[in-house]
Amino acid sequence: MTAFTLRAPKRGNTERECEDAGRVTAAGAVLAAVADGASESLLAGEWADLLTASLLDHAGEDAEVLQGPDRFAAALAAAGRAWEAWLADYVAAREADGRPIAWYEQPKLDRGPHATVLAARFAADRWHAAALGDSCLFQVRDDRLERAFPLDRPEDFDNTPPLVNAFNRDTGLLARHVRTASGRTRPGDAFFLCTDAVAEWFLRETGRGGRPWRVLRGFAADHDGFAAWLDRVRGEGLMRNDDVTVVHVDPG
Repeated sequence: MTAFTLRAPKRGNTERECEDAGRVTAAGAVLAAVADGASESLLAGEWADLLTASLLDHAGEDAEVLQGPDRFAAALAAAGRAWEAWLADYVAAREADGRPIAWYEQPKLDRGPHATVLAARFAADRWHAAALGDSCLFQVRDDRLERAFPLDRPEDFDNTPPLVNAFNRDTGLLARHVRTASGRTRPGDAFFLCTDAVAEWFLRETGRGGRPWRVLRGFAADHDGFAAWLDRVRGEGLMRNDDVTVVHVDPG
């Protein structure tokens, strides 16, 4: 198994301001996740980071977490409960530091942060994935796009994707927005988990006859090269100026 993560903020922002998150672990099965925090909510990046970590923990403990909307919704709600503990520590730390929550921050804290999320599990010769929102998984086989999930056309992206709120405990409501997928893997298959801006670019380039997987694979751990490439494609109008995260997995 080989894997790497590429992550970059919007043009003009710092790494610290990036509200995307991506994780990959390999303890038995390979587990990966990406999340895109909604910029209009407070602490969106922190929520995206906690959400990916919590989902991989649950998927590591229960192989069926990603195999049905109800199970995935329960894992999302569990991540929200972890957020409550995280937020209590954050508020206490701010007070101890002499920077208590300001009156204008409180309404956004009360509403909670939002994010899209996608998680996947690769084991033996099968993969399973679950998503809420417009972060996507792409399976590449024999130098062509084999599968796109949950969106498969660049026209499907808009400004109002479903989002998971950190305070949402309504698992029935969450499950109605969850999408799941599974498939077979073969030696040589490659997978790319992408947040929305790079996912939309990926599908648009594929539709034009391009091979965007070659571009992304070429960066591996070259984050400086990735940042320079992003600056160019954004400047050419080929990708929206948004936070970007890619997790690439070759299950082996």
